[in-house]
Amino acid sequence: MSIDGLFPNLTEENAGQLARFEDILKLVWPLKGKHRDQLKYDIRDMSRSLTNERSTRRKEYMTDAKFLSPYLYYFLPWNLFRLSRLFSGLEMDIPENGHVADLGSGPLTTVLALWMARPHLRDRRLDFTCLDIAPKTMNTGVKLFQALAGKDSPWRIKTVKAGFLDHIREKADLIMAANAFNELDWSGRTTRPQAEKLAAHLVGATKETGRILIVETGVRLSGRIISEMRAQLLEKGYKPIAPCTHALDCPMPALGQGAPWCHFNFSTKGAPEWLNAISGEASLTKDNASLNFLYLSPGGAPERGMVRAISEPFKLHGGKGQYACSDRGLTLIDYPAGTRPLFPGQAFAPEWPANRKIDLKSKAFILPYKSRGGK
Repeated sequence: MSIDGLFPNLTEENAGQLARFEDILKLVWPLKGKHRDQLKYDIRDMSRSLTNERSTRRKEYMTDAKFLSPYLYYFLPWNLFRLSRLFSGLEMDIPENGHVADLGSGPLTTVLALWMARPHLRDRRLDFTCLDIAPKTMNTGVKLFQALAGKDSPWRIKTVKAGFLDHIREKADLIMAANAFNELDWSGRTTRPQAEKLAAHLVGATKETGRILIVETGVRLSGRIISEMRAQLLEKGYKPIAPCTHALDCPMPALGQGAPWCHFNFSTKGAPEWLNAISGEASLTKDNASLNFLYLSPGGAPERGMVRAISEPFKLHGGKGQYACSDRGLTLIDYPAGTRPLFPGQAFAPEWPANRKIDLKSKAFILPYKSRGGK
């Protein structure tokens, strides 16, 4: 059975880049003794503000200096780990002299991760326009990038104080927005108009042959954002490259509390020891990381009728089950006892049963998994 997948394990070289990032942080943003001792509490406080206290958090929180240290030492490296796993599994071939626009750039998270994860791009002359409302955070990111890549890197970075919908002068070969759109108000009737405006802006800022990449945090809200953005971008002529295996309606749109939503969990194996240590100090250890994303272009990827595993496996009448996405809608992969389930993000060519069966609980199409080659 032919199987391909997203989120491959980190290469040794990529893991090494993440491991040495601690030294880069200490060089660019050193912490004195008392500030280093306080770091675990600052990380905890910021984590609460990004989750439990989300409704009371100022939108401009990244302009606040007290948030920068915990962000740089905890949230940034975990985002670099997530994005490294994602970028290494996507086809991301930016042409020589290509232009990349990065919305909500923060400390240049996506630029740093792209350099770490895609070494074949490091010698190309690329122009990056990074936009954020927090210039100090972006300037810190520029320093981090220079320490990582060297000041002679052919990547040319321009930072612009701007919001998500502000004009981008040069159309992009790739436009990215990572952990950005969740900052906006997606409540009630704002959802569709918000997505319409953002989709129109992204398409207008991208070359005819360009690509759009949206990455979010892997929570239910971001699943709704991704689904709505997908619908709007499809209307504007864009088609999915990944993770979707088709350009039909999303079967996991996060509509309602119990409804399925598209996101991926993967192991934190390969994360640097220093980051695991800081996470432990803050009582925020991670066994797995999660995200959801959408990667599109005008042509999209060829539709081959693949089924992509989405959820983690779970017990199902003596064997295992796993929710998946296919051009038939929400799909429940039914694994016989003793069969090793797929990892979230893996896709395969299915053999659909002649008689269609529907799972009573989820209304998903049931797809018996026929293993080959010891899978």
